[in-house]
Amino acid sequence: MLEAGTQSFGEALPSRPAEGGFKEGIMDIRQLEYLVAAAQRGSFTKAAEDLFVTRQALSKAVRNLEHESGRALLLNRDGHLELTEDGRALFDEAEPVVAAYRRIEERYGNVAAHAAVRQTLSVAMAHGTAQSMPERTVDAFRMSHPDILLSIEEVSTEAALAMARSGDSDISLVGSAPLYLGGFDLMLVVETGTYVHVPRTSPLAEHERLTVHDLDGQPFVTFGRRNHLHRLFVEACEEAGVRPNIIMTTSDADLLVRTAEQQSALFFGFPPHIGRPSSLARVLRPLDLGVDAVFGTYAVKRQGCALSSPARAFWKFLETVEPARAKAPRLPKTTDEDHPRKPRA
Repeated sequence: MLEAGTQSFGEALPSRPAEGGFKEGIMDIRQLEYLVAAAQRGSFTKAAEDLFVTRQALSKAVRNLEHESGRALLLNRDGHLELTEDGRALFDEAEPVVAAYRRIEERYGNVAAHAAVRQTLSVAMAHGTAQSMPERTVDAFRMSHPDILLSIEEVSTEAALAMARSGDSDISLVGSAPLYLGGFDLMLVVETGTYVHVPRTSPLAEHERLTVHDLDGQPFVTFGRRNHLHRLFVEACEEAGVRPNIIMTTSDADLLVRTAEQQSALFFGFPPHIGRPSSLARVLRPLDLGVDAVFGTYAVKRQGCALSSPARAFWKFLETVEPARAKAPRLPKTTDEDHPRKPRA
């Protein structure tokens, strides 16, 4: 029985084979290729665009495959295609077969035939995530996987998440924390922690590290509510009863730095093992927000959604980011006894 909000694509499917196997019938590689593409993209339309075929031809091939197998393979759940249990079993066996077929076609087929099955990978990167990773990370992937056509789009954090959710990106890279990434499969690529640039003229420059309580009343320039670090910062301040003086929010990094320097304000920065050195006018200090969330650059994909071969290769590649370069030092925890909460007005 189907759950509410789901729809099977095969109408009046033949009954299942009695002994649990797939029915005998004509099954060709294109049907398997179309099923794999539709499952990976979560959409007949997007899969058809990738394979340079019409949506009607692709969806009909998948429906024929369902009839030949005697099983529903895909469900439409709120406008997104998802594999059924039987579909997942077939996908797991078909995906490496399709990948092998593409390699054979690439090696022995003509250029025109290969063009139709060129492996593509779409990655959305939130602003600033590229800076958090080791230099030339993307170039290294491209060099090690010349058969993959990698397309990168730099967007806002929320746009990157929306693209992963809709399937417009295979994988998205965002600066965030797990509490803001519900509904995604995720992997921490670079642990950045939280660091603040402090004017040397500020008394806070004498501190080796800062806590959220040190920021009460301090002038601050930040990226605004759509930025997850800003969101984590504001929520931590509210929880602690602390009110920094946020004099400006902007998505323009250059404007943010200029304003902070002109107003002798604090602003966020990358840890010393990642970011550029502080100028002579300011120092970089670690900031303990008093929360358990690990802030960093995360790779995310739609939860439970199968990755294509190129996306899986990129996901595994991200696992190899040099640990010493990717992890910020952990700060000792502070307690409420260290800094009593201030009453709210």
